[in-house]
Amino acid sequence: MCKNYIENEYIFPNFVEWIYIGLYIILFCCGIVGNTLVCYVIYTCHHMQTFVNIFIFNLAVADFLVIFVCLPPTMMADVTETWYLGETMCKIVPFLQTTSVTVSVLTLSAISVERYFAICKPWTRRLSKRFIVRVIVCIWLIGFSVSIPDLIFYSVTTTFHESITFYLRYCSRQWTSNDNLIYNLIILIVLYSIPICLMAYTYAIISKQLWRKDLPGIVEAAEHRPMNKMTSSGPESQLRSRQRAAKMLIAIVVVFAVCYLPVYVLNLTRITASFQEIPANWISIIVLTSHILCYANSVVNPFIYNFMSAKFRKEFQAVLRLSRCRCSSRKIRIPSVLTSSKNKSSLPRTEGYELNIDNSKQSWIKSSTIRKEQNPQEKYG
Repeated sequence: MCKNYIENEYIFPNFVEWIYIGLYIILFCCGIVGNTLVCYVIYTCHHMQTFVNIFIFNLAVADFLVIFVCLPPTMMADVTETWYLGETMCKIVPFLQTTSVTVSVLTLSAISVERYFAICKPWTRRLSKRFIVRVIVCIWLIGFSVSIPDLIFYSVTTTFHESITFYLRYCSRQWTSNDNLIYNLIILIVLYSIPICLMAYTYAIISKQLWRKDLPGIVEAAEHRPMNKMTSSGPESQLRSRQRAAKMLIAIVVVFAVCYLPVYVLNLTRITASFQEIPANWISIIVLTSHILCYANSVVNPFIYNFMSAKFRKEFQAVLRLSRCRCSSRKIRIPSVLTSSKNKSSLPRTEGYELNIDNSKQSWIKSSTIRKEQNPQEKYG
């Protein structure tokens, strides 16, 4: 009798929960396909391997991980209020969830700082690919370190003895309410508030520079540009391209802030307030909505790249048409930010260069002089 009551009241989804299950399935499929597509395009196309796109690749890996590993168990636990996967997965799933969130927010912060120095201080010492890889490794190490408490304190608790029913088993942290409050406040401040403030500050300065058309290096290039050169491939086009790239990155940050705010508020409210006056159905909807928004953030990024980046859109279409990646096999596009520091005086960031590998003697050649027909809007994606 007790088992039948639990199954009818908790386990079997009602109409609203079936809607959320459908949304979870859509998010799962779109997230797997979208983030895989992003990783494939960046990995296979040399001209897509800019500093920003390397960070975006890292972001896509984290999003794929959380969608593939964490979304299905979370969906089952939210709908049925029962944890089915045992003690080990009760530790692994929250561990990977926290790691992914940490990696995502630190990657977005690193992108904002890199863009700030690239656009607002272009003549400072350039980064190298090796340095970017080290930053990404540090981001993952920090993510693993922050998630260690989940491995230690998460455990399965039972409402009834197993002889009565297997249902209503919960995966949660086994510590005091005070410790839980302190931990959630630290996570809210360190992994949400501070990074959001940092990104808001850097992108505000970047936007002020770009939309005021006071970009260092672009202005100087425009002053020395011959009058007979076509403006379609000049500094103004580069400025517009960087404006579009900045809009895309700002959109990613805004979506992240909006999607993760409800779950942070919910976690704090669970500790500091009581839900006794709220109907159980509404509590279930609030929990499902806050969790589904977190996973929606991991799904929506590839769509932002598609709608706001001409380069990503072109490569996505090429892959979806089952055609090979549009990468030149004879010429490698070298972004100026990847050049070594000893070439700093001769290779400003605001101009594109190519490495001609057809000749026996390698030489740097200005891209605007060898490919005038290249669409200028694709230079900075």
